[in-house]
Amino acid sequence: MLISTTLVVLTGCSALDTIQEDFGALQEDTTLLVENFINPVAAESRRLKSDRPDDRREALFRVTHQSWGDNDAFGPVYRLMAGADSDPAVRAAALLALARHGGPEDAPLFQTALTSTHRVERRAAAIFAQRVHMPELIPFLAESANDPQEDIQVRRDLTVALSQYENDLAVDALVSSLDASRYAIVEAGKAGLRRLTGMDHGTDSALWQSAINASRREGQLFARSKPYVFPVYDQDPGFFDQLAYWRPRPREVSGPPIGLVLEPSP
Repeated sequence: MLISTTLVVLTGCSALDTIQEDFGALQEDTTLLVENFINPVAAESRRLKSDRPDDRREALFRVTHQSWGDNDAFGPVYRLMAGADSDPAVRAAALLALARHGGPEDAPLFQTALTSTHRVERRAAAIFAQRVHMPELIPFLAESANDPQEDIQVRRDLTVALSQYENDLAVDALVSSLDASRYAIVEAGKAGLRRLTGMDHGTDSALWQSAINASRREGQLFARSKPYVFPVYDQDPGFFDQLAYWRPRPREVSGPPIGLVLEPSP
């Protein structure tokens, strides 16, 4: 009887603790919701310091899409979280923020993320590579894009990133991608070669290599190249996005990678 009573009391305490924790979290979320209307910068800054990784990740997503979330204001925060946050998803979100507001100077953080054991970080690094121009890292990108042990989506995104470089090593890596076993990588390689060279030889790596060698001898390999713009990853607003009508979902626009110096039109 005593044991049963003790268990009931302990169970009741446990349930009470859970209710108190949930109520505390609800109060905190409600406070932040109100503060978002009054002072959004302060509200998101508080979330960036939250003990909950989901809060920090969500705050990074919100801040990076705001006009006040640029490099001058939040760049040091993005870099600190990309390199030192304890949660890999938060580090990935911070690196994606730098893909919008950082630049080639953040290449060391990119390299660290691309060698992480966590797929979410490597995927963020691959997207970063699409949006930031880092010609000195072409060998590293090429090796990673053709690594058969790497995740398929990461390899595909790195292959897209390589197509921004009018560089022999980048072209060779794209030709190698045509022999990959996954269609997504092959298609990314073909699209990159078409953009860089203006030629189209389907997915036949031998035909591509022959045509590329001939163009190289003539010094015309990149004569018909087209401008590179990074792809955007977007989706239609979901149910909860529609409920939060006062907070429109940010829509991305593609453009040239950060750090790419465009030659003036003749």
